[in-house]
Amino acid sequence: MMKTKNILVTGGLGLIGSTLIKHLNNLNANDKIICVDTFSNNQKWKYLREIIVDELICLEEFDENKNTLIDNADEIFHLGACSSTTEENWKYLYKNNYRCTIDIIDLFKKSKQKNLNSEKKLVIASSAATYGDGASGFKDELGTIERLRPLNPYGMSKQLVDIYLKRKDYFSDVLSLKFFNIFGLNEFHKGSMRSIAHWGVESIIQNKSIKLFKSENPNYADGNQVRDFLDVDTAVEIMIFLAQKTTGIHNIGCGETITWREMANTIIDTLSNLDKKYKLEFVNMPCHLKNKYQYFTCAEMSRGILPENLLPNKKRVLKKLSEYSIKLFNEYKEIKL
Repeated sequence: MMKTKNILVTGGLGLIGSTLIKHLNNLNANDKIICVDTFSNNQKWKYLREIIVDELICLEEFDENKNTLIDNADEIFHLGACSSTTEENWKYLYKNNYRCTIDIIDLFKKSKQKNLNSEKKLVIASSAATYGDGASGFKDELGTIERLRPLNPYGMSKQLVDIYLKRKDYFSDVLSLKFFNIFGLNEFHKGSMRSIAHWGVESIIQNKSIKLFKSENPNYADGNQVRDFLDVDTAVEIMIFLAQKTTGIHNIGCGETITWREMANTIIDTLSNLDKKYKLEFVNMPCHLKNKYQYFTCAEMSRGILPENLLPNKKRVLKKLSEYSIKLFNEYKEIKL
């Protein structure tokens, strides 16, 4: 019989958090899951229809009781944060991404030492935004952390946490995951930060086309800017596996390059089979993004930790995008954009 665990998930109603809880429900229905979220968006309640939580806690309640909640948890997945890569308010990012995470790490360490619980686990969400323009590579090595130069305040807020973990020598107890471009179904609350899986489908319904940014870099043709895209279900499966097997720092991405054009055309081809022919268009990049835009990201996924069945690949990622596109098309049609 599987041991029943107390699992604390912050950001539990976000894309990754809600998908994680769904997977945890399927793994062991008897685990006690406490979900923490800000409730800052009225769309999030819908995600509760697909998951089971033992307790739902708002951020204010969590702040008041986090010592007890962290002390009682066997596993902590700290995914709650501001995820907007265009957020410019450094004080806001400091409070919500840096200081909040540091406090949770410190309380986790104290609890683990006090209770002599070697099995107690903490997983936190870092980001591929810490890699900046990729000049120092995209390899998840502790030795290169200080050399990374994020391009935006969001990336820096995540970078400082990883530096803290390294300087404190806490990576032996904590797993920090650098998520690349994760997309999935539960993104309705994310507004302008939704992935192309969402805004691409929405654009097809509204405009009969998907519009991508033109390239400002002569090395990349329009639409050939590269990202490391990964579907959220695979990302969560990898996260759960790594949480049981290792600590330190680890990338979560596909490990293969996928262009924006390939993502857009997958959605267009999938939905054209349902309805009519759609088209791909290109628009000028906004001025505020020009100096902060990543033209190439690709996770190094070659450390040999993951079993063969969990290794992502481009074909599987695009297949997932196709599956999501059909579901999202029907949902957005119901919303009657």
